[in-house]
Amino acid sequence: MKPAVAILSAALLAGAHAVPAAAGEVEKTAAFAVDQWIDLAASDGPVTLHRVRLVRGSGMTKSKFMRPGGSEYLEDVQLQVEFTNQGSADWEMRLRFEWLDGNGEAIDGYDGREDLDSDSRYEQQTVTLSTLRYGLKRAKKLHLKIEFFPG
Repeated sequence: MKPAVAILSAALLAGAHAVPAAAGEVEKTAAFAVDQWIDLAASDGPVTLHRVRLVRGSGMTKSKFMRPGGSEYLEDVQLQVEFTNQGSADWEMRLRFEWLDGNGEAIDGYDGREDLDSDSRYEQQTVTLSTLRYGLKRAKKLHLKIEFFPG
């Protein structure tokens, strides 16, 4: 094997271990609604994702801090994922959550990783962010994809 091919192969193998494969996955699209739960019913191993919702939140977010004069255009929202992790080890989830306009184009959303703590029953993992009020008024659908795996 040529040295360049061997190095590339080793790098690809090392990279494969850096990003864990999802043990469980759920993807849903629903009508846009604030403060309404969306059932997930996704399980793998000791983890069950029960439901998710978008709620109006409060508090100081980075967006409001960085843009104090524009807070009249912003609204805090929270993404809440209700889960159970009956195992003794923490799991992680990659949460991709978007609200879409009437053409199916993403207005805003969240794409990040969150912990699913061990020995938890019907706990909530919450992400708070600021978004434009205009976008919340124009949203028609929610689209989410959650992958979860051992941490």
